[in-house]
Amino acid sequence: MEELLIPPHSAIVLLPGERIEAGDEPLRIRAGTATSPGTHAFNNSERTLWESQKRATGDQTAVYRRGEETRLIRIAPESPNAEAFGFAEGGRLATTVRVFKIEKADLNGWLPQAGDTLDYQEKIYTFRKGAADSFYQDLGNHNVMMRIFVSEYRGQ
Repeated sequence: MEELLIPPHSAIVLLPGERIEAGDEPLRIRAGTATSPGTHAFNNSERTLWESQKRATGDQTAVYRRGEETRLIRIAPESPNAEAFGFAEGGRLATTVRVFKIEKADLNGWLPQAGDTLDYQEKIYTFRKGAADSFYQDLGNHNVMMRIFVSEYRGQ
């Protein structure tokens, strides 16, 4: 994903006939985060950690879907956990549980809830509750990133 960061408290002025458009990759335009006097050092540390994890996993993206609305989010995938279990009728169902780290700002105020889905690498994952009976886990204390819990179910 390409990003155009606009410094806080600034603007872009386009003259008639000028435009900004996405090329071969999605384009995100957002206000950049500025380090201002009094910014907590641990906030900067959490932001640096997120940026390095995102880069280390290949700057991947996914589509977060809630009903008809979508958000393009940046993700740092963790290792998948596949398992299978049987039914009384003799059928089997396989599931892959995935955990992704995401930047909270990408959700624009949403918090994961039942019915939300994540489209990633041509698979659709549904949100599931983790060990703490929640669809997500906040990481750190400065609202930089969170872990989300999703599953893909397949019949066998």
